[in-house]
Amino acid sequence: MIKHWGKIHTYIAVGLFAAILVIYGISYLNVIKPLNAEMDSLAKEVSMYEKQLDKLTNEEEADVSADLSEVARKVPNSKSVNIVLTELQEIAAHADVSIDYIGAGGEINVVTGEEVDNPIIDESIYTLDATATNLGAINSFIDGVITSNRLIRIDTMNIQHAKTDVYLTITFTAFHAG
Repeated sequence: MIKHWGKIHTYIAVGLFAAILVIYGISYLNVIKPLNAEMDSLAKEVSMYEKQLDKLTNEEEADVSADLSEVARKVPNSKSVNIVLTELQEIAAHADVSIDYIGAGGEINVVTGEEVDNPIIDESIYTLDATATNLGAINSFIDGVITSNRLIRIDTMNIQHAKTDVYLTITFTAFHAG
């Protein structure tokens, strides 16, 4: 077969080789190079997101730790109903609100995770009726309850506005260590 190899065959072989190189060059410039650039860009983007995730994770741990210490500071070791009542009376006196009724409901054990004999946090439910001469005093009282030194969650609230007075009924939960 080599005996019949002529100049034409050499030109065809060189032409095919050149065509293959041209096709490869065009494919490289139009397909492979953009894909490589996109892959590099995506790798940089993933790296950036990983750095942001690490930064957020570290910040969240610090924030959660600060939040937990704040909550732990607001949860006393004992139920101390008299301290809750005293604090509410001080808040009411400061807000110019008259407390008409305070009732203590049941105590609920809050179990975190699996059932245990000694719960971590106990809840005490209270009902309070109060009267004020204006809505601003009631708002000030509610703000005082929310920002008190004890962890309190307001469960229900009912405000009735009459001609001369404003009546407030709230049910709230005070937390203490179990």
